[in-house]
Formats: sequence, C-alpha cells, structure tokens
Amino acid sequence: MIVPMKKAELFALKQDRDALLLALQRVGEFMIIPTEEDAQPTGQEDAQQALQQAENTLGFVSQFQEKRSFFAQRPELDLQSFLKEDPEALELEQEAKKIAEQLAAVRSERSTLAAQMEQLTPWLPLDIPLDRLTPTRYASFHTGSISAGAVDPVKQAVEEQGADLTLLAPGPEGLAALLTCLREEEHAVLEAAKAAGFVENTPPRVKGLAKDAYEAYQQQYREAQKLEEQLVAQAEELAGRKEKLELLYEQRKAQADRQAVSAWETAATFRLVGWVRSDRTEAVKKAVAEVTDACALSFTDPTEEDTPPTVTKNNWFVSQFETITDMFSRPTTREGIDPNPVMAPWYWLIFGLMMGDAGYGLVMAIAIFAFKKIKKPKGEFAKLINVLWYSSITTMFCGVLFGSYFGETWHPLLFSPLDAPVPMLIFSIIIGTLHIFSGMILKVVHDIKAGHFWDAMFDQVSWMVLITGLGLLFLPATAAVGKWMAIIGALVILCTAGRGNKGFGKVTGGFLGLYNITGYMSDILSYSRILALSLATGVIGMVMNLLAGMVQGSVIGFVFSLLIYLVGHVFNIAMGLLSAYVHDSRLQYIEFFSKCYEGGGYAFQPLSIDPKYIDVVTHRQSK
Repeated sequence: MIVPMKKAELFALKQDRDALLLALQRVGEFMIIPTEEDAQPTGQEDAQQALQQAENTLGFVSQFQEKRSFFAQRPELDLQSFLKEDPEALELEQEAKKIAEQLAAVRSERSTLAAQMEQLTPWLPLDIPLDRLTPTRYASFHTGSISAGAVDPVKQAVEEQGADLTLLAPGPEGLAALLTCLREEEHAVLEAAKAAGFVENTPPRVKGLAKDAYEAYQQQYREAQKLEEQLVAQAEELAGRKEKLELLYEQRKAQADRQAVSAWETAATFRLVGWVRSDRTEAVKKAVAEVTDACALSFTDPTEEDTPPTVTKNNWFVSQFETITDMFSRPTTREGIDPNPVMAPWYWLIFGLMMGDAGYGLVMAIAIFAFKKIKKPKGEFAKLINVLWYSSITTMFCGVLFGSYFGETWHPLLFSPLDAPVPMLIFSIIIGTLHIFSGMILKVVHDIKAGHFWDAMFDQVSWMVLITGLGLLFLPATAAVGKWMAIIGALVILCTAGRGNKGFGKVTGGFLGLYNITGYMSDILSYSRILALSLATGVIGMVMNLLAGMVQGSVIGFVFSLLIYLVGHVFNIAMGLLSAYVHDSRLQYIEFFSKCYEGGGYAFQPLSIDPKYIDVVTHRQSK
C-alpha cells in the first residue's frame, strides 16, 4: 500500500537550528523541501571543505591498504558513538595530509631527477666539462644529435671539411655528437654537417663533466627513493587505522548534509518545510520536543498543487519485490496504485518457471544464503538479493513439478518441458493470461474505488470476457459458452470504446478499440519466453551431463568430468539467473504494468544518517 504523506511546517528560533536539524537527522523521518529563494546556507562552504578534506585523506590512505577479505564485515556503531568526535581521527587526518604532501613532493623530485639523468645520458662519454664547450680563439664546438641512418653521411661530410666529429651515446633525439672545427671554417663545416643530417642542440647546463653531474643526480635520486619508501611505510601504517578516518568522513558527511539544508530565515527565526509519513508524525514531534518547546510544528494534507514523494508499506515478503517496481518507476500518490502486492507473487512464480530445476534452486538457496550471511548487503541491493533468494524456492518447486534435477529428468509431477514442449507452451500462455488478467483486475478495483464503475466494466471486464471466450473456443466442451462470451465481449467493446469521441468518431473509436485484440494477443504470446527459458536451462544442463559422461572412461576422465559438471552447471545457473531476472522483469514492465500502472513517483529521501563505510544502529522504527 502507498503510505499517505503529510506536509510538515516547522517554525523555530535560529539559535536552535543546528540542534533541531541534528534531531531530525537522527530520527530520519523528515524530507526537506528546498527553497530556491535563500542564499547559500550558513556554514555550508566550511562543511563541504571539511568533507572534501576527509574524502581526499581517505582516497590517499586507500592506495596503501591491503585488499580487504571477502569475509570482512562493516563495523557497527551506536548513534552516540557515531556522533562523538574522536581527537585521534583528527590527528590521523593531519598526519595523512602531511605525508601526502611530502610524498607528492618527493615523487615530483624523483621524476625531475630521472628526466635530468635521461638528458645527461647521451653526454656521459664526453671527457670535456659541459660548461667549457665555448669557442676559443681558434676553435669552435657544436653539440647535436644524429639519427641512426645519418651517422656515416655526417661523418663523411665533416671529414671532407677537415673537422672532427666525436660520437657519444644514443639518446631520445638520436646519437649525441660533438663537432669541433676551426673558427674560420665554422660556417662551411656546420652547413655541410646539417645538410648531411646533423641536428644542432644544446646539452644540459651543468658544471663539470656530465658523468659527475649524473652521479650527483643519481645520489639525490637514491635519497629521494629512500625517503619515498619511508613515507610509503608511514602511509601503510595509517591505512591500518583507516576505520577512524572512515568514521571521520561519515561524521563530516552528516554535518555537511545538515549544513546544506536551506530554509526561510529572519534575524532570529527560521522556517522548515518538508514531507513526513503520516504514520511517523509522532516520531518527528518527539524529536523536536526533545530539543526545544519554543517552536511551532504543524502537519497538513498535500494540496492539489503539491507532488509528495512516494513510500510503500508492505509485508516482509512483498517489500523485497519493491525494488523490481522501483527500477521501472515508483508509484505516485495521485495514481493511488501500489502494484507490488499483486506483482510480487507473479514475479516469484514466473522466475521459478523460467529456471525450473530443483537442483539449481537448491544451489541458489545455499549460495545466496551464504552470501547474505557473509556480506550482509544493505538497502536496495539487499532487496534484490532477497528476491533471488526467495525465487530459489519456486525454482525448486517448479523443478519438482517438471522433474528436472541438474538437467536430468526424473518423475515429473506434471510433465517435462523437454519431452512435452507443446503442453508447456499452452501452460505458459495460460499463466500469461492469468498474469495479465490480474493487472486488469487491479485496474478494475482502482476504477471502482475512484467512482468509475462503468469505465471498469467497459475497458477492463469486457476484454477479460472476450479473451476468456476466445480461449474456451479451443475446448470442445466449452466452445459454445466461449463463442457467446467472445461475442458479448466484442459487442461491448465495439459499442463503448469510442464513447469519449463525438459524432462519427464513436463508431470509428469502437472499431479501433476492437482492433486492440492484436495487442492483447501479442502480449499473451510474449509469455512463450517461459517455455524458451525453461527449455534453454534444461537443454544446457543435459548437454553438460552428456559431455561429462563421454569422458568418464578412466580415473583421469572421471576427474575431468567433475570439472565439466562444476563449470558447466555453474555457468548454466549464472546464465539462467540473468535470463530469468531480465525476462521476468520485462514481463512485469511491459505486459503487466501496461494494464494497470503508470508510475512517475519519486523516492522519499529524508534527512538522515546514511553512512557508506559503517553501519549505524539508530533504533528507527521498521517500515
């Protein structure tokens, strides 16, 4: 069912703002309606900066954390411990910030030194100080590089000019070289060398020999590397205490959420407006009263202009399937239809029919139960996991019904889809028809409650009568009844489908309405995918069994067959789960929802403590 919402309005003193927002955040039942008229809330920038710092610190420390075990549990804290500031966490943050800055600096230094050494490498064989390569009274020196293919031409060109070419070591730009010539012949020698492939460039500007500068850089590099190792060790030690930094992040996130709340303000007062579930108003009143009695809190029903968020409240079983509906679209309070109580049993059953193997269902039940116990999933993901877990029951049930056990057929209670595909197709179509009818009945109930009795009769019941009649035509014993039901249903549709039109449109509307029978037939035939998926699961399982049986002629073959069983059936279960999830959801979204449900709502997201890294026990009321 859809929980009615109340619009809450709170007037209080500005001095109580922080305490009241904290109380509302603790109770987690008040969804703030933001106002666009106010400037940035006081303190929001500081809170965001503190949160960003905590996030940066966590990101830095996480680089040095050992990979967490799959079995690792999220730490739990009570609300009082969560709200208590930990001085050690602040010290860790400052220490991490200092290490991060030092590490960034030393890594930058190493990168610079490495680049400088790389530039010096081609000049290491040179036994002349680099700062002494200046023209003398009679000689000139030119440094440059030569590509591998141009070495001989340059050498020949220089020798022809009577100059000297000293080849050094290869570098990024080519083979380094020193060209020495008389000053009076400098222009001609340089022109000939360049024409042959000599590219003039300047070596690094260092004093002394290149090898001496290289060794100095190398020593600095080793020292920087040693310092980096020390800093990394310190960062790894901090990573071992990451939980305190995660708590600090969560505390600042909660504070930033409070500071981000916008409200109408005067010099001494402020006003908050928000949404509260109608069944949780007392919890909000109590939370506010614990802070101050100098306030005014009122609750009113939504107006026609309001669009409240949507909250659904269902039993423990149906509530898990709400995640399937929410992935399509949330219900709206105006539409007033919560399809989950009807959709959930159908999704549960159709999933089992699509998997349809008792052995696979048992494996699903055990594996998903172990995952739930080990990882303890939360929120919407936990609901999705529970949907799959619950569906393992219908998978086992349908497997027994069809006699399917790990791809082998054994004493089916109904029939085996592999041996009787036509009966399975008929069975799937009957299931599909009933599924669609349940959506139409839901729409009938909604229309009658809204006072649209004849709309329900003309637009829903008439189609159910027509489709049922067409189905009964295939049975000799009910063919006569089916004929009259089909005629009556068709006549009602023909006469009423165009009732909203004017003039001749009433006639054309009737014929167009009756033409929709093709759409209904298409929808019903879509359920043949139940047959397709049940056959696919059974055939793949059977093939894996045949492959394993073919290699069991020896001890080694038997061991290899066990591997085939394991890999083959695990693959089949995984693909079956994915296919059943996708196609079952598709049947709900396209075939079922189209008959009764539009959606378009948005989630109820109250101001609350919603941690990412830890679990906070707030003792909130269950849904």
